Amino acid sequence: MSAFENETTRFIAAWMQLRQVIQAANFNRFQQAGLSATQFITLNVVPKQGMTLTELSRRLNLSPATLNATVNSLEERDLVRRTRQITDGRKIDISATKAGETLQNSTSLGFHAFMSGIFGRMSKTGREGLLAGLEQMVKLSAISLEAPKPTRYADDALQVRRSSRQSRQQ
Repeated sequence: MSAFENETTRFIAAWMQLRQVIQAANFNRFQQAGLSATQFITLNVVPKQGMTLTELSRRLNLSPATLNATVNSLEERDLVRRTRQITDGRKIDISATKAGETLQNSTSLGFHAFMSGIFGRMSKTGREGLLAGLEQMVKLSAISLEAPKPTRYADDALQVRRSSRQSRQQ
């Protein structure tokens, strides 16, 4: 294994371990609040000014159908509300209610304190290196997301789909 492959493997292993630590810390928070993981994440992503279900589904990388059920359950608990946009009556914004904001703030403060405790035990050089590396990865991944998607066909020529009836007629 090359040095680069070894570094990549070490990064992935460390990332997965950190992810488990964060999930465990958040699990306690959403359990205490009586929320499922999806409800907890959804509530904590909804901005004060609101966002549409489509925007929320993109942000969380979940299907609108899954999120609709989640938003319905949060709405039943009076943690979020749906409001029709004034500028475009076809769109409905989802925003946190006062109770939802209170829960957002308490869980956010707790998570921030948890992460600060870990981050604070790192050296200044270690923190700066971690931040620089992660920020660079975010920038590079954004660039790769903007890259053209591979086409369905080997050549980029326009392909015309034919129905099975058209194919049989030829």
